[in-house]
Amino acid sequence: MSSIASQPLFVVCGASLGGVAAAWRLCESGRRVLLAAEHDWLGGQLTAQAVPPDEHALIELGGATASYRRFREALRDHYRADPAFIDRAELTEGCNPGDGWVSRLCVEPRVAAELLEAWLAPHVQAGRLRIARGVVPVQARREGRRILSLTLRNRHGQDEEVHGRWFFDATDTGELLRHAGLRYRLGKEAADSFGEADAPPLANPLDQQPVTAVMALRLMPRATAVQQPARPPEDYAHWRQAHLPGYGHALFSLQMPGAGPGQVASLPLFGTGQTLDWWRYRRIVARSQWRVPRHEVSLVNWAQNDFAQHPLLDGPLPEHEVAAAARRLSLCLLHWLRTEAPRADGGRGHPELVPASDMLGTPDGLAQQVYVRESRRIVGLSTLTQCDIIAAGADSLPLNRSDSVGTVWYPMDIHPTCVSGRGANARVRPFTLPLGSFIAADCDNLLPACKNLSVTHLVSACTRVHPAEWLAGEVAALLAHEADTRQFALAQLHASAAELRSLQTALVAAGVPIRWTDEEAARAAAIVGHHAEPSMP
Repeated sequence: MSSIASQPLFVVCGASLGGVAAAWRLCESGRRVLLAAEHDWLGGQLTAQAVPPDEHALIELGGATASYRRFREALRDHYRADPAFIDRAELTEGCNPGDGWVSRLCVEPRVAAELLEAWLAPHVQAGRLRIARGVVPVQARREGRRILSLTLRNRHGQDEEVHGRWFFDATDTGELLRHAGLRYRLGKEAADSFGEADAPPLANPLDQQPVTAVMALRLMPRATAVQQPARPPEDYAHWRQAHLPGYGHALFSLQMPGAGPGQVASLPLFGTGQTLDWWRYRRIVARSQWRVPRHEVSLVNWAQNDFAQHPLLDGPLPEHEVAAAARRLSLCLLHWLRTEAPRADGGRGHPELVPASDMLGTPDGLAQQVYVRESRRIVGLSTLTQCDIIAAGADSLPLNRSDSVGTVWYPMDIHPTCVSGRGANARVRPFTLPLGSFIAADCDNLLPACKNLSVTHLVSACTRVHPAEWLAGEVAALLAHEADTRQFALAQLHASAAELRSLQTALVAAGVPIRWTDEEAARAAAIVGHHAEPSMP
């Protein structure tokens, strides 16, 4: 038997949540893996981007991989093991450490980052996994339908070329697709491309969902608050007078886009009981859940700091400039909250809101990476479209496809996009991902492992969330393992009914559900028939 060092390398480019899941699953399968991580924390949207899990209504029952559900319980166990913690969340079911209302698992991102490191540590110690930190892809060498190597650049400008048998694009932006010169989709497809009712007449790759620089704020006693905030930050005058196109309300307000195009809703900044409010939206430290008092902390990932002025990808500005502008927007929102936001007592400003610089691994309280909602997407052997997932009448029942490789459910949650300014929050039925959405039409050894599946812009709004991204990483890893073990090309596997069944058997054995059960279907149909999932555009 060959040693670990002599085994062919599986290269996971990007330490997103899907990238971590892919690396872990490959190592569990005995593979030798390189995980290329750009940011200090592994885990992408859960950690470096500071977004607690966006999940579907049946997550406590099923509809996600066994490993994802084990990990979310490990997060809860971390808090339960702390004698100072009291499990008495009121806004959601289950142990919710921050008692935020949009997620059943509002946790501190640093806790998630530490647990992900712990999950990978045994494989690092065994020599199966190498984590290259602080690196970004700058070049991919391809020969015909195969990628041969990937060049990674570290923070000191030094390059390393890594050769591998399989490559996984687990970046949040589909960066490896671009460097490898592969075909990809981005932004909005035209209505006649796939017959989608909510697609625009003309395609526009720049009409992407906005990014957000999430920030952590701590609520201090008013008596200790700094009453004279610093002078307004750069761009404040611009953002203070900005209005949201297509909706009409001021960006800096307590309003937000509603469920349909042009609809507007409003929330109070602070609420009590079951009233939905901004502060408890993604609260991660709830004072009532600690015996030893802690000041409350909330993550500001709101409609007010969505940066839609320029698209992140393939637009007129480089990605780093878009990210920098998004960070400035969040700092401007903080100034508005501290000086001008309306108070319940009729006053203005909440100087008691201060950056929680200890929460996100940064000195300014902003996340290490902007929250990326939309990626470049592979052109696959099949493409999942709105027509497959739309919920209407009898079609509200889950879609269990014969070529399924995993289950997904989340609303078609689209923030007002960068060109048209159109947003939506439409209900969909639970659905399953087709095998062909993982197989690129023009490359034999690359697999998507993040938000870059072969789905349309509309469907990507459903597959971009935490359990779906984890699923993408895990399925990509198992698919490569099976194809490599049995020496089957991905396209051959896709074309063979017998090989598909064999793959599905392996997925189920690994804890990846490939269909919605009858019980889940009945509960989901009742939910879809009454209301959409609770989320904010």
